[in-house]
Amino acid sequence: MLKSYFLVALRTIRKHPGYAGVNIFGLTLGISSFLFILLIVRFELSFDKFHSHSDSIYRINNELRLSSGNYKYPTCPSAVAPALTSQLPEVLDFTRLSGGGQQLVIEVGTELFKEDDSFFADPNFLEFFNFELQQGRPADVLNAPNRVVLTEAAAIKYFGTTQAVGRTLKVKGQNEIEYEVSGILKNLPGNTHIQLDMVFSNLTLRQMNNGNILNSWGNDGFYSYIRLARPEDVTIVSNKLEELKIANVEEARQHMFNPDFTALEDIHLSSNLRNEIAVNGSMDFVYIFSAVGLFVLIIAGINYMNLATARSARRAQEVGIRKVLGAYKKQLIAQFLGESLVLSVISALLSLLIVGLLLGWFANLVNRPVSTDMLYQPEVVLILVAIVLIIGLGSGSYPALFLSAFKPVVVLKGKLVPGMGSSGFFRKALVVFQFVISIVMIIGTAIVYKQLNFLTSKPLGFQKEHVLMVSNTNQAITPKLEAFKNELIKSPDVEAVTATFSKPGGLRPIVFVKSETVSEEVDGLNLAGINIDLNYLEVMEIELLEGRNFDPSIPTDSTEAIIINKRASRELNMENDAVGRFIDVQNFGGQWQRKQIIGVIDDINFEPLQRGTESCFYAYFFPNFQYVFVKLRPEASGQVIEHVRSVWSSMAPSQPFEYSFLADDLNTYYENEKELGQLVIFFAALAIGIACLGLFGLASYSTEQRIKEIGVRKVLGASIGQLLYLLSRDFALLIVVAFVIAAPAAYYLTGWWLQNFAFAIAPSIITFLLAGLVAMCIALLTVSYKTYQAARSNPVRALRSE
Repeated sequence: MLKSYFLVALRTIRKHPGYAGVNIFGLTLGISSFLFILLIVRFELSFDKFHSHSDSIYRINNELRLSSGNYKYPTCPSAVAPALTSQLPEVLDFTRLSGGGQQLVIEVGTELFKEDDSFFADPNFLEFFNFELQQGRPADVLNAPNRVVLTEAAAIKYFGTTQAVGRTLKVKGQNEIEYEVSGILKNLPGNTHIQLDMVFSNLTLRQMNNGNILNSWGNDGFYSYIRLARPEDVTIVSNKLEELKIANVEEARQHMFNPDFTALEDIHLSSNLRNEIAVNGSMDFVYIFSAVGLFVLIIAGINYMNLATARSARRAQEVGIRKVLGAYKKQLIAQFLGESLVLSVISALLSLLIVGLLLGWFANLVNRPVSTDMLYQPEVVLILVAIVLIIGLGSGSYPALFLSAFKPVVVLKGKLVPGMGSSGFFRKALVVFQFVISIVMIIGTAIVYKQLNFLTSKPLGFQKEHVLMVSNTNQAITPKLEAFKNELIKSPDVEAVTATFSKPGGLRPIVFVKSETVSEEVDGLNLAGINIDLNYLEVMEIELLEGRNFDPSIPTDSTEAIIINKRASRELNMENDAVGRFIDVQNFGGQWQRKQIIGVIDDINFEPLQRGTESCFYAYFFPNFQYVFVKLRPEASGQVIEHVRSVWSSMAPSQPFEYSFLADDLNTYYENEKELGQLVIFFAALAIGIACLGLFGLASYSTEQRIKEIGVRKVLGASIGQLLYLLSRDFALLIVVAFVIAAPAAYYLTGWWLQNFAFAIAPSIITFLLAGLVAMCIALLTVSYKTYQAARSNPVRALRSE
């Protein structure tokens, strides 16, 4: 019996290749899209779950509660994790990372390299986490000072081979230190929030700082992880940590230490703090694309229903004859479900082929290391089987029940059963549902695109175009900054040169300040301190609202003058008369220095636009500049970079030259939004395309049911235009209904996404109306072929049987 159903299904597909092809194409697109999204979502959800006891490992965070706001970091003082482990039986072990975010210059023989991804780690780091060592024992490779473990990629970069154990490299700096390579680490997987290329022994820090740095309650900057006996013990540990805070942190600094915990498995999707080791993902991303994948799959299933019922008129007599010959209703249902399952299986196999062929391209598009191996994991295979069964049985059930219900006496007379008219509510509801999703995705695509354009084009209050940013200049260039600037300015392509410790969007110190204008109840304020060369504001075209700029000819400007932004003036209660007032600034040694405010600037956006602008001040705070900004003339030639490189080589021959353009650097802060935009556009186009197939099916069905009506109207003198209007009117009404439902849903969803930005566009009603118009045009173009074909048909053929 099953074999018979299968053969009949294949015969039907072979007899109607156009119908089968459209169905298979729609299902294949839907399943392929779902599989692509499934692989992304599974990758995002897999972060750090490969570690043993991953469900019992927690990271200790810290929140600074300051006058200018609360600032949460994924780091804490070095003494916290050891204290918890020694005092609580619930804490079984700990490990720490530190020193991340620094640019190191590595010397191997006579060659120099720049390294961005390095950390110091406790000796048990490679026992605590399950990163795979290719050479060396986890317990030994970091158990002594001046040892370093390299990833395979780093070993090849520095030594040209992974057989590098026993070789040495030197870290250049104020204190040059030589390290021995003690182990080679397999390149870290993409699904871990810890990303590094080299890890040094923390015992080196203990040797350099007499051990105090690894057991202090007064420092910060240690990524600290603890392993608990049971995940639910985190509440006990949190309470104990409050007691340790009171006992070990002086009362005046307790607002600087407000710890909490993040589960290791939640860090990637639920933690997006300042100074994360790597850029984390977002649970919103997972929710959005899980919904998109599910909706695309549902749309594909709906299409099958619409296309199958569109053919019902042609198969009605087949059903009638089978019933007359003794076929039972359940046999007919089984036959039609069999056809549906065969189509689903073919579509699933084609989807596997397409995903396998395009996965490399797709991985580059989404910037995630998904691979074909993930397609054949048991969970994915089971999901694919479930999809085949759900689409085959679920989507095929309505046509099967619908077709098997025909009364043979009626259909053999050439008439159709009641309920098959063009007013079928269920089929229209399905099309409305498809276009609700499509319109929401069109609006979402437009909003994402407009927000991304806003982020990259919004005036920030400073010059970002035509600025070449030379990095890692502290030790190499700061001592001879003026000479470096003078050499660079000799090029006709260079307009001006300045320097800063903190680039826009980068890290900057938080500085404690006091003022007589601040209430005595408040100990002081915390401002972002941006250390700059005296000509920085002028070169970067930052305009003053009040006061004057720094003047190199006034000696005290380099020691006593500062310029604040408007937000700082408000917090200091100096909004209208800040210029000329004095504030006390605490330097990094803890000493207080009196500074005079000489100017006020606007609240320029030196932070990424996801965050609001902080209170800040600009000053020549200390002779330490990590970046030199070279402002180029708009018509500058490509040779200017070689000129800068040449000057660098002559003045800092022992340091590698590194540069980027400031505008490009700022745009990297919006990579997640760019990826989101690309993916939304990609899947919105697919969803709309699949929805149009369903609409095509409904148009086919409708015109088949009304072919004799069309013939009568043509005989009575109706024009082609009138018939096109008649046949298209119902479809246009469906799109209007879909738009009315989709618009408020899209407004809510886009508003939910835009709230992640401190600076965001206001969705325009024009955007919504244009999205509806686009959907209407796409829908009418989709049905135009069938409606035009029906309007042009010969009425004699339609009325021949009457």
